[in-house]
Amino acid sequence: MNQHNGTPPLPPKRTGVPVVGSAIAFARDPYAFYADLASYGDVVRFSLGSYDIAAVLHPEGIKQVLVEDFDQFRKPDDAGGVEVLSDGLLLSDGDQWQRQRTRLQPIFYRERIETYAETMGSYAAAVADEWAATDGSVDLMEATSTYTLRVLGKTLFGVNTDEYRHAVRAGAEAVRQRSSESPVSVDIPDWLPTPGNRRYRRGIDQLEDVVDTLLEERGEDAGGDDLLSLLLTATADGEGPSEREIRSQLMTFLFAGHETSATALTWALYELGRKPAVAQRLTTEVDEVVDGSYAALAELPELEYTEQVLRETLRRYPPAAAIFRETDEAVRIGGYRLPEDTYVVLPQFHVHTDDRWWDIPRQFDPSRWDDIAEPPGDRPEYAYFPFGGGPRHCIGMRFARMELKLALATIARRYQITHEYDDVGIDVGSTVSPADSIGVTVEKRH
Repeated sequence: MNQHNGTPPLPPKRTGVPVVGSAIAFARDPYAFYADLASYGDVVRFSLGSYDIAAVLHPEGIKQVLVEDFDQFRKPDDAGGVEVLSDGLLLSDGDQWQRQRTRLQPIFYRERIETYAETMGSYAAAVADEWAATDGSVDLMEATSTYTLRVLGKTLFGVNTDEYRHAVRAGAEAVRQRSSESPVSVDIPDWLPTPGNRRYRRGIDQLEDVVDTLLEERGEDAGGDDLLSLLLTATADGEGPSEREIRSQLMTFLFAGHETSATALTWALYELGRKPAVAQRLTTEVDEVVDGSYAALAELPELEYTEQVLRETLRRYPPAAAIFRETDEAVRIGGYRLPEDTYVVLPQFHVHTDDRWWDIPRQFDPSRWDDIAEPPGDRPEYAYFPFGGGPRHCIGMRFARMELKLALATIARRYQITHEYDDVGIDVGSTVSPADSIGVTVEKRH
């Protein structure tokens, strides 16, 4: 660590309640909690239960952690209470992560992802067609989860996931709940039969059953070119992942590969129902650009306002609420010293609503992107980082962005969405999710 004029001081610390630290304030209102943290500066220490954490709140500090000094920060040694994912790409670290990333990266090359566009568009149309058989009432999270899981199953696993849908949703909810609870509760051993532990175990058991079925159905046949075949082929060549890694990898993609996109699409459709002017501008564009029954790859460049709606959704409701790291050695950041093994948090949901970088930041306004070719515009680079950054940026970023844009355009072409909500509660956990289900009314347009 470079030092100037002696050893830098530790960052200021927000005081909290003994034992639980700042957990109560965080649980009550995460946005207000981080706004209060920001009053201490851009690098602030606080406690959540047994965790002693340093929050990095300025884009330059975030860039340092994710990019410039990437090798001085590791994934946290614990798995945030979600050990079943610990050997997957999301939570692994070091050589294990590098090996996994290198092996899986070809599945997510641009040329490969573009071959998925037909599936993404047609599956969005199919889900929308199913709404015609309803009374016009749709649970957004249920509908978007069905869509993203079908796309994931077809493109990455080569299977129809409809029969697994409820089990995967139960597992995803278990992971989301556990990751939400972990930093705001005093540590409780997994073996204790608490209601939370039992609920988590039930959900994970269902997700593990799906993984068992996928592996049994594929068997030794690794002749395909999807993600599952790639993992199994790697095992066959004697240099690939262990069975534990394969299972953790599949569970990681079943969760992260559909839950985050479903949540983002839910928020986008919710905002269309809440903002008639936004919906009108979007549907005008879609009607002019989309020629068939669903949006196509070749039409994506012309869907400029659709892209703005997507950008704004990812700003206001980022797929991951925060990124966590631990220092591998003592580092200097923002003029302060972080000792080795310091737990570090980079909160997208706060930085994306910091009024230093965004006008009226809690307002959903796609027009803020009107004259900006690439985010974040004239702001600091990491004032906007919905998919992380640096070597560990989200491997599925291109996949998710194309999936969301095709689905949003396809659904907007077919249906008008309305609802009675003025505002809905936000649950800040592993994702920025609606606190409750969002029921909307859909009316067919085309």
